[in-house]
Amino acid sequence: MKFSCTQENFLQGLQVVSHAAGKNISLPILNNVLIKIENKELKLVTTNLEMAISCCLRAKVDEDGEFTVPCRLLTDYLSVSSPGRVDVEQKDSELLVQSASDKTMIKGNVAVDFPLVPQLERKKMYGLKVVDFKEMAQKVIFAASKNEARPELGGVLLNFNPDFKLGFVVSAATDSYRLAEKEVKLLENLTNKSYSAETSKVIVPVRALQEILRIVSTYHEDLEEEHHVEIVVSDSQIMFSYGLVELVSRLIEGQYPDYRQIIPANSKTNISFNVAEWIKRIKAASLFSNVGINGIVLTFKAGNEQKTTFISTNGQLGNYTSEELCQIEGEDNHILLNYRYLLDGLMNLSSEEAVLKVISPNSPCVLSSKSGSGYLYIIMPIKE
Repeated sequence: MKFSCTQENFLQGLQVVSHAAGKNISLPILNNVLIKIENKELKLVTTNLEMAISCCLRAKVDEDGEFTVPCRLLTDYLSVSSPGRVDVEQKDSELLVQSASDKTMIKGNVAVDFPLVPQLERKKMYGLKVVDFKEMAQKVIFAASKNEARPELGGVLLNFNPDFKLGFVVSAATDSYRLAEKEVKLLENLTNKSYSAETSKVIVPVRALQEILRIVSTYHEDLEEEHHVEIVVSDSQIMFSYGLVELVSRLIEGQYPDYRQIIPANSKTNISFNVAEWIKRIKAASLFSNVGINGIVLTFKAGNEQKTTFISTNGQLGNYTSEELCQIEGEDNHILLNYRYLLDGLMNLSSEEAVLKVISPNSPCVLSSKSGSGYLYIIMPIKE
């Protein structure tokens, strides 16, 4: 194996794939990056058996071959080496990395021990604009459960072309206390791409979504055409493709809860308000909320008063009360909410004006943008 490329490209490729490699005592080969040249194409690959990331690099290839070396060591070395051309060549059980001023030998392992990365057939393939994918992932990931008792709640549901929203992908995440749902439009067939019109519903591990979100946010390659995020779905795996990068992950098995049944169809009180003002008042109220419960009371006065009151009480610290004029339709109401959950929803609305729909102190309330951005956030109240 022998090739030449720039230090910048080599380092960027390693930084893209490095997150799937780590410290693995039982299988040390998983700490390595596979450097593979086949048909004059250079590819870097890492895997932790649950997820694999690969990245193709532009390089001048002299000789095909494959070899693995510690990913962290090679990345750290290149990050402090001089910019410019790097010549790389396998020498028996070592990798020679040579630049204009440096020459380094890194001990490695043969590629035959490196796990095979599955190749997915592109039968069910969907396309998304990068900006839409980023918005979708960012707005739901935080609501997934961190409790491993129910693995399906530790992932994000991706529902492609559901019968209630054809031509869209609807994503959802919940930890049983709150739920975030975001819908974005799928790309239609392009001149050189044919996307699936099939319905498909899968549960994706949060880490896989976090990784591809990191990649599309940081990976920059000078390509002539705009690249979209493409998603290939199989029975047990999913692949995200962006430019020269691919991420393959196992899917989470199990049945995702039919959460749409709990979305309230009607409400008794609708509150329209300024998001920035509410964030400020909720943060102030949070200073006096009970530790552990994190509860604040929101009281709504309709009719002539048209105001929301924020109340929090802490036996040791004191209490807080604040009022704000809002547009309130319906009847007087109140609800006790976890301020952390409420703030998470408000911060992800990406809107100046929002609407909170309340039924009763014991029913879930619904938060959404007043302009209707395809984002829905549901919070279960704290029982009084």
